[in-house]
Amino acid sequence: MNAKSDIEQRLLTVKEISKYLSFPLSTVYLMVERKEIPFKRFGKKLIRFDKKEIDEWIDMQYDRQYRRN
Repeated sequence: MNAKSDIEQRLLTVKEISKYLSFPLSTVYLMVERKEIPFKRFGKKLIRFDKKEIDEWIDMQYDRQYRRN
């Protein structure tokens, strides 16, 4: 694979991240609006999610949850 293909596979759309996280689309958009989830914005409307950053974010969410309990 070349570098462009690697990046394209790593960057997920809103629909893909919704499915990946099992969240409704509306929840993903709300989390983006509130900056509660890592995302990349290209121009005014195009939103993408770096799968590696999302996986790290998920790990952090679990860590926070376990530290509270």
